[in-house]
Amino acid sequence: MKKQWFLVSLMLCLTLSGAHLSFAQETSGDALTLMQQQGWKIVKDGVLQRELTAGEVESFVFGVPGFTWKLQDLQKQLQKLQASFKAAPTPELRRAIANHRKEIANTRKTLALARLGEARGETGIEKVSCNISFAYNASASYLTSGQGTFGNATANFSSNCAFYGEVYAYAFAKTTVNGAPTTHTVTDGPRSGANVSASAYATVNGGPACESYAFGSMTSNSLNPSSYSMQSTNASACPGAPPPAVTVTASPASSPTAPLQLYNYDCETITWTTSISPGTAPYTTTMYRNNTSLGARTTYSETVCNQQVTATQTITIRADVVDAASKTGTGSATTTIQHNYREPNTCGTRFCDPIE
Repeated sequence: MKKQWFLVSLMLCLTLSGAHLSFAQETSGDALTLMQQQGWKIVKDGVLQRELTAGEVESFVFGVPGFTWKLQDLQKQLQKLQASFKAAPTPELRRAIANHRKEIANTRKTLALARLGEARGETGIEKVSCNISFAYNASASYLTSGQGTFGNATANFSSNCAFYGEVYAYAFAKTTVNGAPTTHTVTDGPRSGANVSASAYATVNGGPACESYAFGSMTSNSLNPSSYSMQSTNASACPGAPPPAVTVTASPASSPTAPLQLYNYDCETITWTTSISPGTAPYTTTMYRNNTSLGARTTYSETVCNQQVTATQTITIRADVVDAASKTGTGSATTTIQHNYREPNTCGTRFCDPIE
């Protein structure tokens, strides 16, 4: 690897902290050694990488070899997009392919700049007063709120001088719904400037086979070209959420030891409400009163009046739920009502004591 290219990356490497970075150009030291201490590995000329988690890789490229590698990587991504479009053509995939081609074209221009710099024999950078900050991130995984997958990518660049950066974010998600592939693709950028940002989030519900991908990139052509990016890939069995947990609550509340009390000509309206978590939305809910179907609903109200006899009444409301993944859950609540006997017209207030 050509040592002089590390002088180019010097200003980018001294204050690395995950994928969120800021730096000043007034720096010194061996950037290669520093990056290796931070977990970066030289995978080929002009390319350093480090794996953050399984399937999540951070890359730093510079010079002709580095941008040649990045160009090839972007072309592989384009081939996957084109294959998805051929299988299920959608307007969003068409837009994503167009934006990805723009990123490839910009990378070719950066590669040409790197070749010019190499031909001029550039071996370092001039010290200037300039504060630059940038960030890039990518994550791809399966959903935990339901069955499906997602990809999320962001990138930004800002400087207080004439330095410009380019940002690009790309996210792709794919599942199977009713036996057919279903995809969601989002791109943001590429866009260039002294203060630019990009964000892309794609998600889709469905079952196996599931696949998602996210790519966030920041490239600077100021001085000698260099680029940071992060890629995250998920190809899981797309585990679904657990069955829906169903809870039925009654208002006003009661219990066998603290029943609702009805006196004289009292009436009480009771409302039972169903709540569901987590499961996979949407849900189909059927409610039952003492095992008699009330139909598809999530709430039920009933007005109960005192029967003017001494008796205890119970009403059990059950809710059966089926979620989008065909998983089921059930919950119920029992309301206890105490009816109290009255002689007619002996008690004119609502809450007087029972007659012995």
